[in-house]
Amino acid sequence: MADRPKLASISSSLSFRLFLILLLTIVGVFLIYGALTRRYERRMTEELVKAEAYRASDFIRQSLQSCMMENDRSCVRREISLLGNGSGVDAIRIYNKEGEITFSSLEDEVHSRVDEQAEPCRACHATEEPLVDVPMEELARISVAKDEHGHRLLRIVNPIQNNAGCSGADCHAHAADQSMLGLLEVQLSMAAADDAITAASRRSTAVAAGLIFLATLLTAGILYWAVYLPTRKLRAGTEALAAGNLDVEIDLDRSDELGQLASSFNLMARNLKSADEELRGWSETLEERVTEKTAALEEVNRQMIRMEKSASVGKMAATVAHELNNPLSGIVTYAKLLARKVARQLPEGPEKDKIIEDLELIRAESMRCGQIVRDLLTYARGGSHEFEKAHLHALVERALKLTAHHMELGRVTVEEKLELADDTVVCDGDQIVQALLALLINAAEAMPEGGQLTVGTREAPDDPTLAELIVSDTGVGMPGDIQERIFDPFFSTKAEAKGVGLGLAVVYGIVKRHGGTISVESTPGSGATFTIEIPRKPSAAMSVSGTGPTRVTG
Repeated sequence: MADRPKLASISSSLSFRLFLILLLTIVGVFLIYGALTRRYERRMTEELVKAEAYRASDFIRQSLQSCMMENDRSCVRREISLLGNGSGVDAIRIYNKEGEITFSSLEDEVHSRVDEQAEPCRACHATEEPLVDVPMEELARISVAKDEHGHRLLRIVNPIQNNAGCSGADCHAHAADQSMLGLLEVQLSMAAADDAITAASRRSTAVAAGLIFLATLLTAGILYWAVYLPTRKLRAGTEALAAGNLDVEIDLDRSDELGQLASSFNLMARNLKSADEELRGWSETLEERVTEKTAALEEVNRQMIRMEKSASVGKMAATVAHELNNPLSGIVTYAKLLARKVARQLPEGPEKDKIIEDLELIRAESMRCGQIVRDLLTYARGGSHEFEKAHLHALVERALKLTAHHMELGRVTVEEKLELADDTVVCDGDQIVQALLALLINAAEAMPEGGQLTVGTREAPDDPTLAELIVSDTGVGMPGDIQERIFDPFFSTKAEAKGVGLGLAVVYGIVKRHGGTISVESTPGSGATFTIEIPRKPSAAMSVSGTGPTRVTG
């Protein structure tokens, strides 16, 4: 009972089925070939026997001719009896034209008659007029009847024709117009031929069996090497892979389909191992990755909040700035007019100087308020700007020239690290200069005792389509809580008299309108580094915020 599953597995295997199909095909081919070969050998043997029998019959006829020419019946009888006892001769008969047996090696047949439709006579009497010339294959027939030993019989009918010797003889002259005088029938045993055919058939069968056996062994060996062994290796490999062994390799050095399948399996196993290692690595660093993603999401959330806050504050700032701009302009104008009148009409003295000083203070404070209003408008609308090709290094040089006097007064040393091989970008040059000015002044104010200011450009390390602007100082730096709010509008670490906290907010808006990003890295007491990334291509440099019109030109 335990062997049944094993036998069922063998019988259902591909190798066994292929072996069975090929074996049946080989056996069938050899059986058909053997049958055709035996049939051909049998026919050829029979044809050879018929030819030899016909020659023997002709020899007998010629042997009897002298006795028949002398009309010596005893001689004919003696010759027939002698020849009839020869090896392989079953009987010798002579028929007259009436179908009567006149001579026979079998004495009891003499004077008996045969039917014209009988086998010896059928070849000649098949038509109304007896045939004279009959093909040999019609004269030699293998009889259905068998001898006492069960062997077939071959009957040769040899016509005895009338010739000049017979028609001109004195003893028993025949008419010259008579074509046939009788028939000589020689009946031979097919024992030797049948034995030869049987022996040849046995030899063919033995050879066929041997060839079938050899072909079976050869087929089994080929299938074992070409199919069974590779499929067993493939099966063992798949079972090992299914069991979790990802290091499995199928060693099958072949170039056929099974070899290609093994190569594909090995590649799949390696890919699965790589994927498994990657998954294990992900699982081991999942907490770290979750922390990183959480920090990134928090940063994105902060930027969204900042953008929403900027949008809402910007709308309010635009309204306030519009309402304050006209009164402030009037205050500045009238302060100038009053100062001129006082200067012309009042006499010189301390009171005149005091009034002029107060009017100048009114004008200066109004101008400062006007600057605040302009910053509010810039932050709220972004202004009307046009994007066109510009050289970033030239914009940096322009901003540095505008702040050169300020840096000199503050004892700030400027270092340039312009590393871009191609500094061409598509931008609003004036706004980039404005953003640089705000960063440079902010950095100078962070170094009240002087210090080192570094301005540089470079290609973004992760994306060659982005250009980076870096402004770094050695100032007081800032803690992390201030860094998170540094770009918020109206947030400032300076004294109230020095600003209202719109400078970096304006920079943030300019960078965003250029489709870029700005980040800051700082440590208290170790300075700060601002990094701006802006895209080079016009398609990426389209305005993404602000209400002012934007146009890109090449």
